[in-house]
Amino acid sequence: MKFDAKRDEGSTLNIDYRKQDSALVMALSGSMDSSSAPEFTKAVDNKLAGGESLFIVNLDNLNHLSSAGLRSVLVVLKKISSLKKNMYFISSNEDVNRIFKMAGVYNTMFNIYESEEAVFKKIRS
Repeated sequence: MKFDAKRDEGSTLNIDYRKQDSALVMALSGSMDSSSAPEFTKAVDNKLAGGESLFIVNLDNLNHLSSAGLRSVLVVLKKISSLKKNMYFISSNEDVNRIFKMAGVYNTMFNIYESEEAVFKKIRS
């Protein structure tokens, strides 16, 4: 399978993109904090403007998620939902999952999957 991967490098957040089937997979690494969280929001906005409608956001390599990063995720989810688009999250990262659990959003406001395979199984079902 051939992927078209591109990279945007923000202040401390890296976002790698690739298409798989009809989904845009966004792999985040680094830190999503007050200085870099707007990069995530901007990246999603740009992809929405480009016609993307199905997003898979992989958080496995994110080493820090601050409250500003969490807020950015929630703002993006609200926008995605209002546009009737879909966004799925992948995270086996216990530190990130702990933040989601402490905020009360882990598998409540949105589902977090353990792998891309699990997301694609859900999408195809």
